Amino acid sequence: MKKNSENRKALPKFLITLLAAGGFGGVIGFFIGLTNVFGLDAAGLSDGVSRVLQAVTPWGSLVCVLLFGGGTLWLYRSAARKTAVWDGGDESDASQEAENLLSWAMLLSALQLLTALFFFAAAVHYELPRAMYHLAVMLLSSGTVIFAQQKIVDLTKRMNPEKRGSVYDKKFQKKWLESCDESERQQMGQAAYHTFLVSSKFCLWMWVALVMLNMVFGFGLMPIAAVLLVLGVMQGSYTLESIRIAKKSQMRHAEGE
Repeated sequence: MKKNSENRKALPKFLITLLAAGGFGGVIGFFIGLTNVFGLDAAGLSDGVSRVLQAVTPWGSLVCVLLFGGGTLWLYRSAARKTAVWDGGDESDASQEAENLLSWAMLLSALQLLTALFFFAAAVHYELPRAMYHLAVMLLSSGTVIFAQQKIVDLTKRMNPEKRGSVYDKKFQKKWLESCDESERQQMGQAAYHTFLVSSKFCLWMWVALVMLNMVFGFGLMPIAAVLLVLGVMQGSYTLESIRIAKKSQMRHAEGE
């Protein structure tokens, strides 16, 4: 009875959401139709975007190295100063602030790597004759990212001596997870589940946006298929890992009996 009651309560909101999504799609479709009627120069707009990317690509990666790399260095050094103040005893405000700064530093280093990969792909597309130069810049950016993450991990290990793992080890993530306590693993699980939900919703909205944009620019199905592939990998890996963990838990329970 409880399940049926929950379904009855949720169904009206679900239907309203579907109607709202359908109305939104209808409005967007109407405006897309207007662009065709009034002759939007989609080819010219696309060409303009390409020219901007082509102009930005030669120096974009270097700028990102300076911006993200500089920000990562500043955050790391700030965390190191907080750690120096900390006496190594129980967790204090200094240690918490240092860990937060290191988390932000790790985020900036990840963004630096993403921009390096993007600009290298753009360089291969727009400036293939200068591909070696852009390859060198990407390797430089990737090297600084790895070095920065190594320093971040080492400082984290200094604050938490129980932590294990090296960023140069291909099994780093597994060793790091094994060295975390139960509370930290629960935090990772909550963060991972939240990430899964946000990424799934983002992929669905990207699919909607790309389908509509394809009606204007006609760039084909490849970008749409790529988004669906990412969504499929996430959904499939999440489900398969849940099945694996459930089976492992059942086996342990059976052995305990």
